[in-house]
Amino acid sequence: MNTLVSHLRGNEIARSERRVVLTILLVSFAIAGFGHASAIAQVMVRVETISGNPVSGRFTKLTDSRLELKTEAGESQVVILKEVLTISATDFDNVKVASVSKTPWIFLSTGDRLRMTPLVIDDESVAAKWDSFSLLPPMSLPLELCRGIMMSVPSSARDQGRSFDQLLNHQKDVDLITLSNGDRIEGEFVSLKNGQFTLDTSIGEVQTRTDQTQSIAFNPDLVSIPKVSKSYAVLVLSDGSTLHVRSVSSDGDLIIAESIGDFEFSIPVTTLRTIRFYDSDKVDLTSLQPASTTVAPYLSVARPPKVNHNVIGGFLSLRGRLSPTGFGVTSGTTQTWNLAGEYSRFRATVGVDDAAQGAGSVVFKVLVNDTVAWQSEQLTGKSAAVEIPAVNLSNAERLSLVVETADRGNVLDYADWCEPVFVGKPVDAAR
Repeated sequence: MNTLVSHLRGNEIARSERRVVLTILLVSFAIAGFGHASAIAQVMVRVETISGNPVSGRFTKLTDSRLELKTEAGESQVVILKEVLTISATDFDNVKVASVSKTPWIFLSTGDRLRMTPLVIDDESVAAKWDSFSLLPPMSLPLELCRGIMMSVPSSARDQGRSFDQLLNHQKDVDLITLSNGDRIEGEFVSLKNGQFTLDTSIGEVQTRTDQTQSIAFNPDLVSIPKVSKSYAVLVLSDGSTLHVRSVSSDGDLIIAESIGDFEFSIPVTTLRTIRFYDSDKVDLTSLQPASTTVAPYLSVARPPKVNHNVIGGFLSLRGRLSPTGFGVTSGTTQTWNLAGEYSRFRATVGVDDAAQGAGSVVFKVLVNDTVAWQSEQLTGKSAAVEIPAVNLSNAERLSLVVETADRGNVLDYADWCEPVFVGKPVDAAR
């Protein structure tokens, strides 16, 4: 990626081209059989609201202000979007995501991770195909947003963490290809075509086959990092992919959205697992810096918390379900936030990460003003994930998230706080 390319990206011509791409995608969906009303009868959703009262029905319409459902009795129901925390497709409640190692992943500076295989990369874009949704056409992603691509993900949870850390924490002002045999090649990325990456190096152009490439990390100096507004949504697809968007709507068949990275896309509702909404009344805790963090290792190894990854660097995963946001910690970890009375309630889902392979043994605690407000039973890597009931923060000055050791010290105590959120005052959601 060179400076001229960086200058050209994101201009008005590119915007117009993206709109044309979106139109082509919509037509393609209709041809592929996704653009008809049958999807409405298939997608049953559960809606979590600020008030804590769940609403269920068949997904029929989503605008920038309201969600429309149809109940089992055939009646229409409207939920004001400002009052919605999460929309979840109930068909996926007990469905495990395919192993992370089965396919390539593309990582964007928006925080998105996409289970896609890149086909062609040029000066401006990455054309990639969905690995789990074979009928969908390729998607075009701005190259300037691409942090890296993991072509071959190790099967070992520990090796996955190391590989993701290496890719996402790449700091050198060069593009870096890591081969499957561990060799590394540095230079300036040229292209991907005909199954080969091309890198311009100090000894000339070097090509590597995609099936012999583990990953490519792009020069961080040339990666554009978009600003995130207070109002946005995170889409999680049934394959574990995540997309951060500034706007999202649906006619009941297609989800049409604009990424916070300023590109538009469209996907069938049937690929959706959840939409989680954030604004001034629904704040992602991972976006707030803790006032203090302490890690008291059982022996000598102290692992600091990781944001949006488990404590060894892999995806947050509880019983086969990937979470887009949260903290990965070991037992003996306490994180504290100063609240100053700004929030009314706290919610999250907790458990021992799948990377522990059924082992580990911990107790989760939520402290409000240094007093235990909620405590889990002893949980292991075989225990079901636990959704924390809404914790009252009405008079809270401090919130602390604590994970304590249980059996066998802290061996494989890979604890996850998934999708932690502060919520505003409850209101009556259903109309």
